[in-house]
Amino acid sequence: MKVKYKLKEIYKGIFLVTIQDEYDLAMTFCRLQEFYESPFKQVRGKSFGMDEFQRIYAKKFGHGVFTYPADWAGFNVPGHILNKFINTTFMDWGSEYDFIMEDIYAKITDHNKNPFYLIGAGPKDKDTINHEICHALYYLDKDYKFRVDYIMSGLDAKLLNYFKSELLNQGYSKGVLIDEVNAYMCFDSSYLLTSKKLNKHEKKNFDEVKTRLRGLFNSTIMVRKHLAK
Repeated sequence: MKVKYKLKEIYKGIFLVTIQDEYDLAMTFCRLQEFYESPFKQVRGKSFGMDEFQRIYAKKFGHGVFTYPADWAGFNVPGHILNKFINTTFMDWGSEYDFIMEDIYAKITDHNKNPFYLIGAGPKDKDTINHEICHALYYLDKDYKFRVDYIMSGLDAKLLNYFKSELLNQGYSKGVLIDEVNAYMCFDSSYLLTSKKLNKHEKKNFDEVKTRLRGLFNSTIMVRKHLAK
């Protein structure tokens, strides 16, 4: 059965891929996403086989079972990484998912020569889409990134280190931790607190920083919508 996807430029330079089936979405992005930010050094930025990746992922995170499609619902990759990915030779290239990503790349770059960001999610998963938009803004908008970093500097240092440690355990790489904490605090902040109970001081600090980050996201999106008119 051929995988159906939709591609739309939702804001200038931000391209959203939606696929109804969660498995097909995850497998369409899997090789690209891991090429970008895999926690495995032998995978990140390298030419790797999917059998190899599935094996090491299953051993590390799935107790011997490849759980990637169940573990991840949203995906995000900077344009320059996608450019590099498409120009990398993978010896086992040729699955339907590989060809879908080639097709997506061709459609984006056919008329677009500017910096861009690719995100992926289920069509009705609004929180995940917004989470991934946070990543796109952090990459494309220097002012947004500066403001996020400034607001994040106000987060309790012990809390921030705890969140970073948790994200590393979940399979994120070191280079994207601040970006990820921001996105989770804006959307689905409870994910950061699944095994952490905040004291009174920590909760006040956490809520204040979360409110400021969400406010920054909303105002940035409003400006982009206005400019798009």
